[in-house]
Amino acid sequence: MTKGDVLLSGFEIHTFDAPVLRKKAKPVRRVNNKVREQLDAMLEAMRAASGVGLAAPQVGISKRMVVIDVGEGPHFLINPEIVSQSAETETKWEGCLSWPGYLGEVERPVKVCVKALNRDGHEIWVEGEGLLARALCHELDHLDGVLFIDRAKSIVEVEDDFTGPDEALSGLKCIFMGSPEFALPSLDGLVQAGADVGLVVTQPDRPYGRKKILTPTPVKQRALELGLEVFTPENISSPEAIERLRLVEPDFIAVAAYGQRIPAQVLELPKYACLNVHPSLLPKYRGGNPIQRQIMAGEQKSGVTIIYMSERMDAGDVCVQKTVDVDPNETYGTLERHLSVTGADALIEAIALVYTGAAARTPQDEGESTYAPHLKPGEEIIDWQAPAEHIHNLVRALSPVPGAVTLFGTERTKIWRTQLLPSESYAFSDDTAPGTILKIDDTMAVVRCGQGVIGVLEVQPAGKTTMIARAFLVGRQDRSNKFG
Repeated sequence: MTKGDVLLSGFEIHTFDAPVLRKKAKPVRRVNNKVREQLDAMLEAMRAASGVGLAAPQVGISKRMVVIDVGEGPHFLINPEIVSQSAETETKWEGCLSWPGYLGEVERPVKVCVKALNRDGHEIWVEGEGLLARALCHELDHLDGVLFIDRAKSIVEVEDDFTGPDEALSGLKCIFMGSPEFALPSLDGLVQAGADVGLVVTQPDRPYGRKKILTPTPVKQRALELGLEVFTPENISSPEAIERLRLVEPDFIAVAAYGQRIPAQVLELPKYACLNVHPSLLPKYRGGNPIQRQIMAGEQKSGVTIIYMSERMDAGDVCVQKTVDVDPNETYGTLERHLSVTGADALIEAIALVYTGAAARTPQDEGESTYAPHLKPGEEIIDWQAPAEHIHNLVRALSPVPGAVTLFGTERTKIWRTQLLPSESYAFSDDTAPGTILKIDDTMAVVRCGQGVIGVLEVQPAGKTTMIARAFLVGRQDRSNKFG
């Protein structure tokens, strides 16, 4: 694509290798009428280009000013700075008016808080989530000479008439099959990408809670909110269920944690492919519990694999695979959310690749395959004879459900959060039993393990609420000095 500048609304939007895009912008010393006129012209240029954000350096003005409008009305920000951001991030496609014709996968915080001056020179605070948070991070990067290509995990060139990822699957008829919360980003992604979701297939309503109230799956609830038709067969292999799916005449079937084995008759229905979102780097961790098993094993890398479905569980050829880092303190809950969003983006990419004939189809290496079974009774019980790292991995793998369990005296207690500690910082004799509490401070109880020590931060005694370890142990030290 030819490099150059785009003239819009009296401003040139500088593109590609324009030097001004790599300079750190200078603070605005005084908010006056000239600054306000520049902000108004920037907003006009941004809207003329169908953008959601524009920084002053993009129009050749080396000042710390941005305008943003994600559909909630314009934000005029002068000398903006991010004062806080969420630990939770998400990776999505984004573009830039200074890099027309390209999209990049960029990881950004889900929430940010920005302090700035408004067009009247008054201090304001803008809290952004989702698209607004992404736009804030993107435009503030421009003020420091950082482009989205510097942060992108991958970059693709798109056709001139492609207006964004929301059109990626326009006109494709899909059946979506899923049940739990993990599947929600994939369903949302299909709809946002323009797919014609002709049918959503999910598990039937089941009794939930102590009162056994019939409750729909999260996917059914979301599908009804989106106005989509829902089908909840008890048995997807029944002739009636197969015929119901056949009537849709789908181009694709997309599956994310549906919860039933899908027969060959269904796999053969779509015109192009039946694709499954699996939260592991296949062929490792096939089966129904891959996320918890990865954390229990102490994996430092995880990811999502989009496979062409076959009758053998999770054994289909690989279409797309995305890798994510696993933080040493990452829990089942946080990793599942991360993988669900990554999986949704990978699913959209895979469908687009298959449809255009550009998709890979790589057989899995059966010699590398491992199995991730559901938890068995007793696996949630902490063995204090185990190494500290193993106990820490168990605790985070079982948070927020079902919780790692131990005894304190005769009191059944769940441990929700722990921290690995350096053994050399805590002295104890060789005959000190594993599970013994070595020290209690304001933040944790230090406990000896079979190898090493661990800090217990949050616990929950039976029938009580979650509390810090110190609060739990106050008044209980006469009952016991050890867990297990």
